[in-house]
Order: sequence, then structure tokens, then C-alpha cells
Amino acid sequence: MAQEKKTWEENIEFKNMAEKLISHFTEFSHVEIDKLIAYSCTNKDRPKGKAKDYDMSGATEPESFTNSKTYFVKMFREDWERKDEKQKLALVYSMLDRLDPECPGKILPLDYRDRTRMVRTFGADWQDRTDLPHLLKDEIDFRG
Repeated sequence: MAQEKKTWEENIEFKNMAEKLISHFTEFSHVEIDKLIAYSCTNKDRPKGKAKDYDMSGATEPESFTNSKTYFVKMFREDWERKDEKQKLALVYSMLDRLDPECPGKILPLDYRDRTRMVRTFGADWQDRTDLPHLLKDEIDFRG
């Protein structure tokens, strides 16, 4: 029996949040919103053994010459929809923080910038916490 193929749709809410964060935080001035796309898998749940809420990849030159997008995010819709607005903004921020400002298309490793900055600022369980500050409305003192 053939395994059911994943069905993907663009996550517009992610892109809208990314655009607001890019405008709000100067550290993302190198990010072009039109080069970023996020997809949600709509017909499957994240496998139980998969720890990360998302996957990211980037297209560097010369591969990026044939694609209008440079950064790709893939997630499961159920994981995204389970989060409140503050959690979603924090997740999008952490993804944007992984985009290398020196090398377009390069994604920085999770344990170097993403985990360090987010964990030092919000705590080890930041992705699951419901008491996060609102990144667009509250004053945040990022550490790391």
C-alpha cells in the first residue's frame, strides 16, 4: 500500500508575522520578505519522534538563481495552529534569527544562535510557554 503523500500550502500568517518582525527589529534589515516562504503540511501530523517544530533550508548561489525564494520553512499545520500569537511570533523571530546576514541563503545552526538567544532570553522551554511577552508590543531585552 502506498503511503499518503504530504499536502502543502503556503502559511500566509507566518509571512505576515515575519514581515512585521523584519520591520520592527533592525537585526533583520538584511532579510527580504519576498525571498522567504513558509509551508504547512495540511494532511499529516508531526511524527512523534520528531522534536523540532519546523525545518528550514536555504538556497545559496548558484542554486538561488533559478528560484524566486531563498529561504524555505516547513512545518505541520497542527503544530502552528496550536500556538497562540505570542508563541508564533517567538518562533518566527527565532527562524529569522537563523538567516545569515553575511551569506544569503545560508541557515545558521539551531544550537548556535537560535537556541542560545532564545533560551537565554525566554528560558529552556520557550517554544511551549504561554507566558511569553509579545515581541511587537512589549519591550524585550534579548540576551545572547
